[in-house]
Amino acid sequence: MGRIESYLGFAVRSGKIVYGMDNIETSRRRLYALVLGPDASVNLAERAERYAARRNVPLIKAEKPLEELIRKPNCKLVALLDANMAKAVISSVGR
Repeated sequence: MGRIESYLGFAVRSGKIVYGMDNIETSRRRLYALVLGPDASVNLAERAERYAARRNVPLIKAEKPLEELIRKPNCKLVALLDANMAKAVISSVGR
């Protein structure tokens, strides 16, 4: 099990995650990072990049599909609601 998978699992269990672009756009909570799966459509990727640039939120592109990482079917994009969890995921991407 990889580090990103562990961190995303912690976020899911603690309820510090938002699933999907529509829920992310309507969320009133502070978002600290977006995680995009490699199997996301071009349209979703562009929409997530625009949103991340507008809100000044880092966009992380995962190497494995999010369906495998968080075990939620048909999930392509998530947002992290915890600053420490987001920092941990961002730092583990380069490894």
